[in-house]
Amino acid sequence: MKKRALFLAVSIFSLSVALHLPPQVAAANGNNTAGFVVTTSGNLNVRSGRSSSSARVGVLERGSYVTLIEKEGSWWKVEYADGAYGYAHADYIRPVSKTYERTVHTTSGRLNVRSGAGTSFPVQDKIASGDEVVVLVESKGWSRIVYDGNKTGYVLSSYLRSQEDMTDGQLYPAVSLKVADYKQTDSRWANKVLGNSGQTIRQIGCTTTAMAMLETYRTGKTIYPNTLADQMSYTSGGALYWPSDYVVSTNSNYLETIYARLREGKPVMIGAKTRSGGQHWVVVTGYTGGKELTPSKFTINDPGNGARTQLQQFFDIYPLFYKIAYYR
Repeated sequence: MKKRALFLAVSIFSLSVALHLPPQVAAANGNNTAGFVVTTSGNLNVRSGRSSSSARVGVLERGSYVTLIEKEGSWWKVEYADGAYGYAHADYIRPVSKTYERTVHTTSGRLNVRSGAGTSFPVQDKIASGDEVVVLVESKGWSRIVYDGNKTGYVLSSYLRSQEDMTDGQLYPAVSLKVADYKQTDSRWANKVLGNSGQTIRQIGCTTTAMAMLETYRTGKTIYPNTLADQMSYTSGGALYWPSDYVVSTNSNYLETIYARLREGKPVMIGAKTRSGGQHWVVVTGYTGGKELTPSKFTINDPGNGARTQLQQFFDIYPLFYKIAYYR
């Protein structure tokens, strides 16, 4: 059974939480897909028909959300659990206005639903690709959703698609980040020695240069590679020690991860090797959109070569994926 989801304005949701009150809602209309239970005490009965004499088939807790199917007289037909339908009296449900249905889209099976907005929160459930969810609020790449009728949790927004995206075949909508484009050969820092290695940014500084792009984007301040080099630690051979606030991954599903981070507004560093062992790093800055994730549609800033602007061009020279890295 497909699930439903709704989108509620951030300001309304935040205010309701702060005041411990149900969110302000408008009168029901054809666009409403969820409601807020507003009983004065106790739970709200869900019945098999539009009558208080009909059998009780379930209950909804006060202060919970529920998926609304349609209004029939003074009763709402609701999905009160996954695939379970019944009727609840409209006097005790406030329809939520301005809602948006979203479809889950993943290539790895099921989407994690977490108890909070972040990967540090525990996984409480999983949703199948193709299921519909209802987004209550979206912030910083995470959406609070209603799923399975009346459950709530948090998912990465990058795995949710609008009906327009699904119809147009844009399963992966375009995203573009304006990231500073630094080159290792820039005379302002090309001869900067990395640690005690005796090697310069021009020679081996692709990682440092790429990270300077990310840090400039993250902080909103200009951080050149030579400035960053003074703040970093290096091995005797000039390899960069990763800062503690960076995630470094060798997961083979790296294209999905890169796209998810881009949708969160985070550029991603990616490293790859030649078959003889040569290594290089670039910064992924966007995706041009499409039905599937392909390297040719990812845009990059290459610290070593200004002519390479697509990830596929990078892989043509460095075909062996190594790692990705991004800030938390």
